[in-house]
Amino acid sequence: MKPKLAISFSGGRTSAVMTKLCVEKFKDTHDIAITFANTGCEHENTLDFVNKCDKHFGWGVVWIEAVVNPEKGKGIRHKVVDYETASRYGEPMEADFAKHGLPGPGWLHCTRDTKELPIKDYLKSVLGWKWGEFWIAIGIRADEVDRVSTNREKLKFVYPLVDAGWTKEDVKAECASWPFDLDLKGEHYGNCVWCWKKSMRKLLTLAQDDESIFDFPRKMEEKYSHITTTNDPNMSRQMFRKNMTTVDIIKMAREGNFEPYRDQDQTQMFSQASYDVFLDTGSACGESCEIGADE
Repeated sequence: MKPKLAISFSGGRTSAVMTKLCVEKFKDTHDIAITFANTGCEHENTLDFVNKCDKHFGWGVVWIEAVVNPEKGKGIRHKVVDYETASRYGEPMEADFAKHGLPGPGWLHCTRDTKELPIKDYLKSVLGWKWGEFWIAIGIRADEVDRVSTNREKLKFVYPLVDAGWTKEDVKAECASWPFDLDLKGEHYGNCVWCWKKSMRKLLTLAQDDESIFDFPRKMEEKYSHITTTNDPNMSRQMFRKNMTTVDIIKMAREGNFEPYRDQDQTQMFSQASYDVFLDTGSACGESCEIGADE
C-alpha cells in the first residue's frame, strides 16, 4: 500500500505552492487527497483562486464544509460542495457559533470546527483513512515557523515549505510564473476576511477600506455573544482582542489615528523597531488561515 498524504489547501498563495510541490513530488508514490475547507467567510477572490488552481493544475480538490449538529455531544461532520454551491455568507461559521459561542483569544474553536474536523471526517468517512496512517500537509513557510504546531508529530502535521526552507519571496517568485494570481487588495484581505486572529492594524485597515466587511461578525455578536461556558446570564463573550466589538473597531477606524497596514510594512516595522503591541499583535493568520497554526 502507498503511504497516504492529505493536503490542506487553504486558498492562499503559500498553500497553493505547497500543494503544487507536494503533488509534483509525491503523485506517483503516495495516495494524495487535497481538500479545501470553506468557512463561508473567505473573500470571493480566494474562492476564484482555489477554482483556478484546481482547473489549471488538475489537482481534483475536494471542497468541503462543516456540518454542525446542534445537539450536545454530537461531533462535527462534513458535506461536499463545489465552487458554485460553496457557502458565501458564513453559514458554516454561524452554525458553529450558534452551538459553541463566539471564538476569540480564549476560545480557539473556529479553525478546528470549520476546517480541521470536517477535513478529518471526510478522510475517515469517505476515503476510509484511519487516524495515524496519514500525514496532513499544511501551507506554512519557513519565515512563519512560529505558526508551526508544537504538537506536529502527535497531530501528524507536516510543513513541507518550512522543512524545505521556502520563504515568502520564494512563493511570490513561483506564483509569478502562473497565468493567474490570488487577486486580493492586500494580505490583510486573506481568509476569513474579518478574522479575529488578524492584528488590530489589519482589522482597522479593513474597516477603513470597507465597513461592510464587519457586517457578518457584528450580526454574530448580536446573536451569539451570550453563549458562554459559564451559567452567568450577565456574562458575554466578544471575539476580538481586549474584548473589543465590531462597533469598537469601526469607531477606531473612522477616527483614523493609526498608520494603515501595507504588505511591505510588516517587515519594516520589525527592522525599525516600531512594532506596536496593540496594533500589530496577531496570530495564525497571514494571507490565509491554516489548520495546525498554534495561537
